[in-house]
Amino acid sequence: VIFAHLPGQDSGRALVSLLYGDFSPSGKLPYSVPMNESAFGALLSPALPAAPYTLFPQDDFTEGVYIDYRAFDAQNITPRYEFGFGLSYTTFGYLNLRILALSGVSRATYPTGLIREGGAEDLWDVITTVTADVKNTGAVDGAEVAQLYVGIPGGPIRQLRGFSKVHIQAGHTATVRFDLTRRDLSVWDVVAQQWKLQSGKYYIYVGASSRILYLDGTLII
Repeated sequence: VIFAHLPGQDSGRALVSLLYGDFSPSGKLPYSVPMNESAFGALLSPALPAAPYTLFPQDDFTEGVYIDYRAFDAQNITPRYEFGFGLSYTTFGYLNLRILALSGVSRATYPTGLIREGGAEDLWDVITTVTADVKNTGAVDGAEVAQLYVGIPGGPIRQLRGFSKVHIQAGHTATVRFDLTRRDLSVWDVVAQQWKLQSGKYYIYVGASSRILYLDGTLII
């Protein structure tokens, strides 16, 4: 199955090049495809206008961050095709996960930097770098989108925190790198009204989709 999404002016050429094997597919799903629409639960019943906000519909977003793959993971729902899924004419292997906590970077609970556009400037300080090797184990050249997921204490099982697309010749290996910032590892503290970096164990996963995760490790903050 080739799902071309919203085609553009060169979609015809692109699809033909894939169908005839001139190039290998490398796209990944930006959402999950469930077995049945009922898997979406309450999201199928949007908030409707109600007094006293008839003219100004309100939504409390009671689902929080638990939408799509994060909700499916929390409820142990197996999708037909998971978030990040995609096929190729070749195969890839993942190995050598490395998690490096950088020194000289503040790990204070709350950011202390000057407020700039987008928040405190130290929200964007890189705290940890994650690298992994991806090998093209098939017979043809292809591209792979390696994905990094993080399990933050008290949050969803996994959350996407980075991805890297690499073109790899058959039999060759490429290294992907992900920089994790303070913001990537923080949760919003509704009382302090700030991004909070918690102390504890963070789970690191690298793989081909939200459910195909070949490498895992931990980071201690």
